Amino acid sequence: MEPSIDPTTTARREAPYRSHEVTKCPLCGHSGTVLHRGITDRAYGVPGESDIMRCAQCGTGWLNPAPVAEDFGHCYVGAYYTHEREQTPSMGSSKRAAFLRGAVLSARKGYDHLQAGGAGSILGSLLMYVPPVWQRVSWGLDELLLSYRKGGRLLEIGCGSGSYLAIMRMLGWDVCGLDVDPAAAEEARAAANCPVHVGTIEQAPFPEGSFDAIASSHVVEHVDDPKSFVAASARLLTKGGVMAVRTPNFQSLGHKLFSTDWFSLDPPRHLCLFTPDSLRDLFRASGAFRDIRTKTVTTGSRLAIRRRQAVRATGNFLSEVRTDWRERLVERLFIAAEGAGDRIFHWGEEVECTAIRS
Repeated sequence: MEPSIDPTTTARREAPYRSHEVTKCPLCGHSGTVLHRGITDRAYGVPGESDIMRCAQCGTGWLNPAPVAEDFGHCYVGAYYTHEREQTPSMGSSKRAAFLRGAVLSARKGYDHLQAGGAGSILGSLLMYVPPVWQRVSWGLDELLLSYRKGGRLLEIGCGSGSYLAIMRMLGWDVCGLDVDPAAAEEARAAANCPVHVGTIEQAPFPEGSFDAIASSHVVEHVDDPKSFVAASARLLTKGGVMAVRTPNFQSLGHKLFSTDWFSLDPPRHLCLFTPDSLRDLFRASGAFRDIRTKTVTTGSRLAIRRRQAVRATGNFLSEVRTDWRERLVERLFIAAEGAGDRIFHWGEEVECTAIRS
């Protein structure tokens, strides 16, 4: 059923899309309060304004009013940043770098075919939990770099430029992509040399139990029904298959300090924003997963504060601005504070969830 539309509200905001009121939390159905009122798109300049609500029960944030599903394509202008072409991945720029990456990936994620054993096994075991080493070795993917399964089939939902698919294919997975944007799908096909289908996860043309793993980075916040998203994903996983999701963290330090200058609010594209607890609850409520784990990651902290500096200076998050020593000092202090408080307060810029299909 098409959501009810208030033509007066839509016209007043001059948005290029029809909108509908979202009065209840998309996760738990409880009411909420306005956290940020009348925010606008300061990244791509799509006309319109909305409020950010916060659920009184589970702490989830959501956009109100939100675009109707049929008009959601009007919220994306030009080359959305997740669809920008990236360089072809490699194991490393030198034999030494490739050896180190193979050793760590083998020790931590079971990619034994990438290293020759011996000294490499010892070195990988020593370095695999050193955060700076792991972030570099894993291309910043963290838990999205899934443990290896020989002959495993992997689906990425929202594959964008195809860079993740290209990495996982290089590591030995049989990969496939899905994206709602035909142009992005074409880009991903070329980048990863694999099949990429156009559509939502609910429309995906695969039989049940087709994949051993499903990964999705910065997608679930764009869907109007997160519960349907998780349920449809679960149907495509084999029993014991793993799903990994990354999304902005609604309780991040960046959001707490920057308020409406927090880039990841991103109206009108981000429809639902999760805390670590509410993302875990989303998977738990599906009844399809076990061993559900969430963690916050701080790899996006530098980008968060630089986009805040850009919007404060120019009014646009994506502007290139020069920073002086004061702003660089603030950046370092923010990164240090976020890292220090993350383990206790879960302040990381992003939250990841991994879960096993029951």
